Amino acid sequence: MSPRPRTRRHPRLVDPALALLTAVGVGAGPAAMGAPPSWHGTFGLGVILGGLLLVRRRRPVLVLVLSAAALVGYQSAGLFEGGAVWPLSVALFTAALGRPVRAAAVGALTLACVLAPQGLDASEVLARGGVELLWLALVSAAASSWRQYGRWRAEHQARLLQLEQTRLVEQRLIISREVHDVVAHTLAVVGVHLNVAVEALEDSPEEARASLRTAIAVRNQAMTDLKTFVGGLRDVPRHGLESVAGLVSQAEAAGLEVRYDSEGDPDAVPAAQALTAYRVVQEAVVNTLRHSDAGRLTIRVRARPRTLAVEVTDDGRPAAGFTEGHGLTGMRERVTALGGTLRVDAGGGFAVRAVLPLTDRVTGLAP
Repeated sequence: MSPRPRTRRHPRLVDPALALLTAVGVGAGPAAMGAPPSWHGTFGLGVILGGLLLVRRRRPVLVLVLSAAALVGYQSAGLFEGGAVWPLSVALFTAALGRPVRAAAVGALTLACVLAPQGLDASEVLARGGVELLWLALVSAAASSWRQYGRWRAEHQARLLQLEQTRLVEQRLIISREVHDVVAHTLAVVGVHLNVAVEALEDSPEEARASLRTAIAVRNQAMTDLKTFVGGLRDVPRHGLESVAGLVSQAEAAGLEVRYDSEGDPDAVPAAQALTAYRVVQEAVVNTLRHSDAGRLTIRVRARPRTLAVEVTDDGRPAAGFTEGHGLTGMRERVTALGGTLRVDAGGGFAVRAVLPLTDRVTGLAP
Protein backbone atom coordinates (compact mmCIF):
# COMPACT_ATOMS: atom_id res chain seq x y z
CA MET A 1 0.00 0.00 0.00
CA SER A 2 1.38 3.42 -0.88
CA PRO A 3 1.86 6.05 1.84
CA ARG A 4 -1.12 8.25 2.49
CA PRO A 5 -0.97 11.78 1.09
CA ARG A 6 0.59 14.37 3.33
CA THR A 7 -1.37 17.39 4.42
CA ARG A 8 0.07 20.90 4.46
CA ARG A 9 -1.34 24.23 5.46
CA HIS A 10 -2.07 26.25 2.31
CA PRO A 11 1.14 25.42 0.41
CA ARG A 12 -0.47 26.61 -2.83
CA LEU A 13 -0.53 30.15 -1.46
CA VAL A 14 2.57 30.24 0.73
CA ASP A 15 5.10 28.76 -1.69
CA PRO A 16 4.29 30.99 -4.69
CA ALA A 17 4.26 34.03 -2.41
CA LEU A 18 7.71 33.21 -1.03
CA ALA A 19 8.99 32.44 -4.52
CA LEU A 20 7.73 35.80 -5.82
CA LEU A 21 9.14 37.66 -2.82
CA THR A 22 12.55 36.05 -3.31
CA ALA A 23 12.56 36.73 -7.05
CA VAL A 24 11.67 40.40 -6.53
CA GLY A 25 14.06 40.81 -3.61
CA VAL A 26 17.03 39.27 -5.40
CA GLY A 27 16.19 41.05 -8.66
CA ALA A 28 15.60 44.50 -7.24
CA GLY A 29 17.57 44.39 -4.00
CA PRO A 30 21.01 45.17 -5.44
CA ALA A 31 19.51 48.01 -7.50
CA ALA A 32 18.19 49.58 -4.30
CA MET A 33 21.76 49.54 -2.97
CA GLY A 34 23.12 51.30 -6.07
CA ALA A 35 24.21 48.28 -8.10
CA PRO A 36 23.16 48.27 -11.78
CA PRO A 37 20.23 45.93 -12.51
CA SER A 38 20.57 43.34 -15.24
CA TRP A 39 18.06 41.04 -16.85
CA HIS A 40 20.71 38.38 -17.28
CA GLY A 41 22.18 39.00 -13.83
CA THR A 42 20.09 40.02 -10.85
CA PHE A 43 16.69 39.32 -12.39
CA GLY A 44 17.82 36.04 -13.89
CA LEU A 45 19.17 34.86 -10.56
CA GLY A 46 15.98 35.98 -8.85
CA VAL A 47 13.87 33.90 -11.23
CA ILE A 48 16.07 30.84 -10.62
CA LEU A 49 16.04 31.15 -6.83
CA GLY A 50 12.33 31.89 -6.74
CA GLY A 51 11.48 29.01 -9.06
CA LEU A 52 13.43 26.52 -6.97
CA LEU A 53 11.40 27.51 -3.91
CA LEU A 54 8.26 26.10 -5.53
CA VAL A 55 9.55 22.58 -4.70
CA ARG A 56 11.26 23.44 -1.40
CA ARG A 57 8.95 21.22 0.66
CA ARG A 58 9.74 18.06 -1.32
CA ARG A 59 13.55 18.37 -1.45
CA PRO A 60 14.61 21.16 0.94
CA VAL A 61 18.32 20.30 1.08
CA LEU A 62 18.55 19.77 -2.69
CA VAL A 63 16.81 23.11 -3.31
CA LEU A 64 19.29 24.82 -0.98
CA VAL A 65 22.29 23.22 -2.70
CA LEU A 66 21.05 24.15 -6.18
CA SER A 67 20.24 27.69 -5.04
CA ALA A 68 23.70 28.06 -3.50
CA ALA A 69 25.35 26.75 -6.67
CA ALA A 70 23.40 29.22 -8.80
CA LEU A 71 24.33 32.09 -6.48
CA VAL A 72 28.03 31.17 -6.48
CA GLY A 73 27.97 30.85 -10.27
CA TYR A 74 26.42 34.29 -10.76
CA GLN A 75 28.83 35.83 -8.23
CA SER A 76 31.85 34.24 -9.95
CA ALA A 77 30.69 35.49 -13.35
CA GLY A 78 30.27 39.02 -12.02
CA LEU A 79 26.54 39.03 -12.76
CA PHE A 80 25.43 39.49 -9.15
CA GLU A 81 27.07 41.65 -6.51
CA GLY A 82 24.63 41.21 -3.64
CA GLY A 83 25.10 39.17 -0.49
CA ALA A 84 26.11 35.55 -0.22
CA VAL A 85 23.56 34.45 2.37
CA TRP A 86 20.44 36.64 2.36
CA PRO A 87 19.33 35.57 -1.15
CA LEU A 88 19.17 32.02 0.23
CA SER A 89 17.16 32.95 3.34
CA VAL A 90 13.97 31.02 2.51
CA ALA A 91 15.84 27.98 1.22
CA LEU A 92 18.12 28.04 4.29
CA PHE A 93 15.15 28.32 6.65
CA THR A 94 13.30 25.43 4.99
CA ALA A 95 16.34 23.12 4.98
CA ALA A 96 17.22 24.04 8.58
CA LEU A 97 13.80 22.85 9.76
CA GLY A 98 14.79 19.25 9.06
CA ARG A 99 18.57 19.30 8.59
CA PRO A 100 20.01 22.23 10.58
CA VAL A 101 23.63 21.08 10.42
CA ARG A 102 23.57 20.52 6.67
CA ALA A 103 21.83 23.85 6.09
CA ALA A 104 24.41 25.73 8.17
CA ALA A 105 27.25 23.91 6.38
CA VAL A 106 25.87 24.80 2.94
CA GLY A 107 25.44 28.44 4.00
CA ALA A 108 28.98 28.70 5.38
CA LEU A 109 30.46 26.97 2.32
CA THR A 110 28.57 29.34 0.02
CA LEU A 111 29.94 32.33 1.91
CA ALA A 112 33.47 30.95 1.66
CA CYS A 113 33.12 30.31 -2.08
CA VAL A 114 31.88 33.87 -2.65
CA LEU A 115 34.49 35.65 -0.52
CA ALA A 116 37.57 33.57 -1.44
CA PRO A 117 37.98 34.66 -5.10
CA GLN A 118 37.52 38.38 -4.35
CA GLY A 119 40.99 38.90 -2.88
CA LEU A 120 39.74 40.86 0.15
CA ASP A 121 42.07 41.65 3.02
CA ALA A 122 41.47 40.34 6.52
CA SER A 123 39.53 43.36 7.75
CA GLU A 124 37.21 43.35 4.72
CA VAL A 125 36.64 39.61 5.02
CA LEU A 126 35.90 40.01 8.73
CA ALA A 127 33.52 42.91 8.17
CA ARG A 128 31.58 41.41 5.28
CA GLY A 129 31.79 37.82 6.46
CA GLY A 130 30.72 38.77 9.98
CA VAL A 131 27.52 40.36 8.75
CA GLU A 132 26.78 37.38 6.51
CA LEU A 133 27.51 34.89 9.30
CA LEU A 134 25.26 36.86 11.65
CA TRP A 135 22.42 36.62 9.12
CA LEU A 136 23.08 32.89 8.73
CA ALA A 137 22.92 32.46 12.51
CA LEU A 138 19.65 34.42 12.70
CA VAL A 139 18.02 32.29 9.99
CA SER A 140 19.23 29.08 11.69
CA ALA A 141 17.96 30.29 15.08
CA ALA A 142 14.57 31.20 13.58
CA ALA A 143 14.29 27.75 11.99
CA SER A 144 15.25 26.07 15.27
CA SER A 145 12.65 28.09 17.18
CA TRP A 146 9.96 27.30 14.63
CA ARG A 147 10.89 23.61 14.69
CA GLN A 148 10.70 23.47 18.50
CA TYR A 149 7.38 25.31 18.46
CA GLY A 150 5.98 22.86 15.92
CA ARG A 151 7.11 19.90 18.00
CA TRP A 152 5.66 21.40 21.16
CA ARG A 153 2.37 22.01 19.38
CA ALA A 154 2.24 18.47 17.99
CA GLU A 155 3.14 17.02 21.37
CA HIS A 156 0.51 19.19 23.05
CA GLN A 157 -2.15 18.04 20.62
CA ALA A 158 -1.15 14.41 21.12
CA ARG A 159 -1.31 14.77 24.90
CA LEU A 160 -4.70 16.47 24.67
CA LEU A 161 -5.92 13.57 22.56
CA GLN A 162 -4.61 11.10 25.13
CA LEU A 163 -6.33 13.01 27.94
CA GLU A 164 -9.56 13.03 25.97
CA GLN A 165 -9.30 9.29 25.39
CA THR A 166 -8.64 8.75 29.10
CA ARG A 167 -11.67 10.85 29.97
CA LEU A 168 -13.81 8.86 27.56
CA VAL A 169 -12.57 5.56 28.99
CA GLU A 170 -13.42 6.77 32.49
CA GLN A 171 -16.83 7.82 31.19
CA ARG A 172 -17.35 4.34 29.79
CA LEU A 173 -16.44 2.81 33.15
CA ILE A 174 -19.00 5.03 34.86
CA ILE A 175 -21.62 4.09 32.27
CA SER A 176 -20.82 0.39 32.67
CA ARG A 177 -21.36 0.68 36.43
CA GLU A 178 -24.68 2.44 35.81
CA VAL A 179 -25.72 -0.28 33.37
CA HIS A 180 -24.80 -2.92 35.95
CA ASP A 181 -26.87 -1.20 38.63
CA VAL A 182 -29.88 -0.75 36.33
CA VAL A 183 -29.82 -4.37 35.16
CA ALA A 184 -29.35 -5.73 38.68
CA HIS A 185 -32.15 -3.56 40.07
CA THR A 186 -34.50 -4.39 37.20
CA LEU A 187 -33.96 -8.13 37.45
CA ALA A 188 -34.50 -8.06 41.21
CA VAL A 189 -37.72 -6.01 41.03
CA VAL A 190 -39.13 -7.91 38.06
CA GLY A 191 -38.29 -11.22 39.75
CA VAL A 192 -40.15 -10.26 42.93
CA HIS A 193 -43.27 -9.18 41.06
CA LEU A 194 -43.24 -12.25 38.86
CA ASN A 195 -43.14 -14.45 41.96
CA VAL A 196 -46.05 -12.49 43.44
CA ALA A 197 -47.99 -12.85 40.19
CA VAL A 198 -47.40 -16.61 40.07
CA GLU A 199 -48.56 -17.11 43.66
CA ALA A 200 -51.60 -14.84 43.30
CA LEU A 201 -52.67 -15.99 39.84
CA GLU A 202 -55.36 -18.44 41.03
CA ASP A 203 -56.57 -16.84 44.28
CA SER A 204 -56.29 -13.13 43.34
CA PRO A 205 -56.10 -12.47 39.58
CA GLU A 206 -56.28 -8.68 40.06
CA GLU A 207 -53.25 -8.73 42.33
CA ALA A 208 -51.41 -10.89 39.76
CA ARG A 209 -52.27 -8.41 36.99
CA ALA A 210 -51.06 -5.49 39.13
CA SER A 211 -47.75 -7.24 39.79
CA LEU A 212 -47.29 -7.98 36.08
CA ARG A 213 -48.06 -4.34 35.18
CA THR A 214 -45.47 -3.19 37.71
CA ALA A 215 -42.92 -5.61 36.27
CA ILE A 216 -43.64 -4.34 32.76
CA ALA A 217 -43.30 -0.71 33.86
CA VAL A 218 -39.96 -1.40 35.56
CA ARG A 219 -38.77 -3.25 32.46
CA ASN A 220 -39.79 -0.35 30.15
CA GLN A 221 -38.00 2.20 32.33
CA ALA A 222 -34.89 0.03 32.40
CA MET A 223 -34.91 -0.26 28.59
CA THR A 224 -35.09 3.54 28.30
CA ASP A 225 -32.16 3.97 30.68
CA LEU A 226 -30.10 1.32 28.88
CA LYS A 227 -30.68 2.96 25.49
CA THR A 228 -29.38 6.22 26.92
CA PHE A 229 -26.29 4.58 28.40
CA VAL A 230 -25.51 2.54 25.28
CA GLY A 231 -25.86 5.68 23.18
CA GLY A 232 -23.14 7.25 25.32
CA LEU A 233 -20.90 4.26 24.72
CA ARG A 234 -21.39 4.51 20.95
CA ASP A 235 -20.19 8.12 20.99
CA VAL A 236 -16.70 7.05 22.11
CA PRO A 237 -14.41 7.22 19.04
CA ARG A 238 -12.25 4.24 18.16
CA HIS A 239 -8.87 4.52 16.50
CA GLY A 240 -7.36 2.02 14.13
CA LEU A 241 -4.64 1.78 11.52
CA GLU A 242 -6.44 4.32 9.34
CA SER A 243 -5.80 6.91 12.07
CA VAL A 244 -2.00 6.60 11.71
CA ALA A 245 -2.21 9.09 8.83
CA GLY A 246 -3.28 11.73 11.36
CA LEU A 247 -0.15 11.05 13.42
CA VAL A 248 1.95 11.41 10.26
CA SER A 249 0.39 14.82 9.62
CA GLN A 250 1.10 15.91 13.21
CA ALA A 251 4.75 14.90 12.93
CA GLU A 252 5.13 16.66 9.57
CA ALA A 253 3.54 19.80 11.00
CA ALA A 254 6.21 19.69 13.71
CA GLY A 255 8.96 19.89 11.08
CA LEU A 256 9.86 16.21 10.79
CA GLU A 257 10.46 14.48 7.47
CA VAL A 258 8.16 11.45 7.72
CA ARG A 259 8.14 8.27 5.69
CA TYR A 260 5.07 6.09 6.20
CA ASP A 261 5.02 2.58 4.70
CA SER A 262 1.98 0.35 5.09
CA GLU A 263 1.72 -3.22 3.80
CA GLY A 264 -1.15 -5.67 3.86
CA ASP A 265 -4.86 -5.18 4.43
CA PRO A 266 -5.53 -2.98 7.49
CA ASP A 267 -9.25 -3.79 7.35
CA ALA A 268 -8.48 -7.44 8.13
CA VAL A 269 -6.78 -6.55 11.44
CA PRO A 270 -8.98 -7.13 14.53
CA ALA A 271 -10.06 -4.00 16.41
CA ALA A 272 -8.01 -4.72 19.54
CA GLN A 273 -4.75 -5.19 17.60
CA ALA A 274 -5.44 -2.19 15.37
CA LEU A 275 -6.08 0.07 18.38
CA THR A 276 -2.94 -1.19 20.13
CA ALA A 277 -0.83 -0.60 17.02
CA TYR A 278 -2.19 2.93 16.78
CA ARG A 279 -1.28 3.57 20.44
CA VAL A 280 2.25 2.24 19.85
CA VAL A 281 2.76 4.63 16.93
CA GLN A 282 1.20 7.50 18.88
CA GLU A 283 3.45 7.06 21.91
CA ALA A 284 6.55 6.61 19.74
CA VAL A 285 5.82 9.82 17.82
CA VAL A 286 5.28 11.71 21.08
CA ASN A 287 8.60 10.43 22.44
CA THR A 288 10.39 11.51 19.26
CA LEU A 289 8.90 14.99 19.56
CA ARG A 290 9.72 15.30 23.25
CA HIS A 291 13.09 13.64 23.70
CA SER A 292 14.82 13.66 20.32
CA ASP A 293 16.41 16.20 18.00
CA ALA A 294 15.54 13.99 15.05
CA GLY A 295 14.78 15.38 11.63
CA ARG A 296 13.50 12.18 10.03
CA LEU A 297 10.87 9.73 11.24
CA THR A 298 10.04 6.37 9.67
CA ILE A 299 6.80 4.49 10.39
CA ARG A 300 6.27 0.97 9.04
CA VAL A 301 3.10 -1.07 9.51
CA ARG A 302 3.00 -4.60 8.09
CA ALA A 303 -0.21 -6.62 8.36
CA ARG A 304 0.63 -10.23 7.59
CA PRO A 305 -1.78 -13.20 7.73
CA ARG A 306 -0.89 -14.04 11.35
CA THR A 307 1.05 -11.07 12.73
CA LEU A 308 0.92 -7.30 12.75
CA ALA A 309 4.35 -5.64 12.92
CA VAL A 310 4.80 -1.98 13.80
CA GLU A 311 8.14 -0.16 13.67
CA VAL A 312 8.79 3.51 14.42
CA THR A 313 12.35 4.84 14.18
CA ASP A 314 14.00 8.26 14.07
CA ASP A 315 17.50 9.54 13.39
CA GLY A 316 17.98 11.50 16.61
CA ARG A 317 21.02 11.35 18.83
CA PRO A 318 21.47 8.40 21.20
CA ALA A 319 19.76 9.04 24.55
CA ALA A 320 22.08 8.75 27.56
CA GLY A 321 20.57 7.05 30.61
CA PHE A 322 17.27 6.36 28.88
CA THR A 323 14.51 4.94 31.09
CA GLU A 324 10.97 3.99 30.16
CA GLY A 325 8.27 6.34 31.44
CA HIS A 326 4.59 5.75 32.07
CA GLY A 327 3.72 6.05 28.38
CA LEU A 328 6.13 3.33 27.26
CA THR A 329 5.21 1.15 30.22
CA GLY A 330 1.54 1.39 29.34
CA MET A 331 2.36 0.66 25.71
CA ARG A 332 4.28 -2.46 26.72
CA GLU A 333 1.36 -3.62 28.89
CA ARG A 334 -1.06 -3.19 25.98
CA VAL A 335 1.13 -5.24 23.65
CA THR A 336 1.81 -7.96 26.22
CA ALA A 337 -1.90 -8.28 27.04
CA LEU A 338 -2.50 -9.30 23.41
CA GLY A 339 0.34 -11.83 23.46
CA GLY A 340 2.74 -9.63 21.53
CA THR A 341 6.30 -8.41 22.03
CA LEU A 342 7.71 -4.90 22.25
CA ARG A 343 11.29 -3.68 21.92
CA VAL A 344 12.48 -0.15 22.64
CA ASP A 345 15.96 0.95 21.58
CA ALA A 346 17.41 4.37 22.38
CA GLY A 347 21.02 3.61 21.48
CA GLY A 348 21.05 5.13 18.00
CA GLY A 349 18.08 7.43 17.87
CA PHE A 350 14.74 6.17 19.15
CA ALA A 351 13.23 2.94 17.84
CA VAL A 352 10.08 1.07 18.84
CA ARG A 353 9.25 -2.33 17.37
CA ALA A 354 6.08 -4.24 18.24
CA VAL A 355 4.77 -7.55 16.91
CA LEU A 356 1.16 -8.54 17.62
CA PRO A 357 -0.38 -11.92 16.82
CA LEU A 358 -3.56 -11.57 14.79
CA THR A 359 -5.58 -13.89 17.01
CA ASP A 360 -9.06 -13.47 18.39
CA ARG A 361 -8.59 -13.65 22.16
CA VAL A 362 -12.20 -14.77 22.64
CA THR A 363 -12.43 -17.61 20.16
CA GLY A 364 -8.72 -18.40 19.90
CA LEU A 365 -9.02 -18.68 16.12
CA ALA A 366 -6.89 -16.77 13.66
CA PRO A 367 -8.92 -14.49 11.39
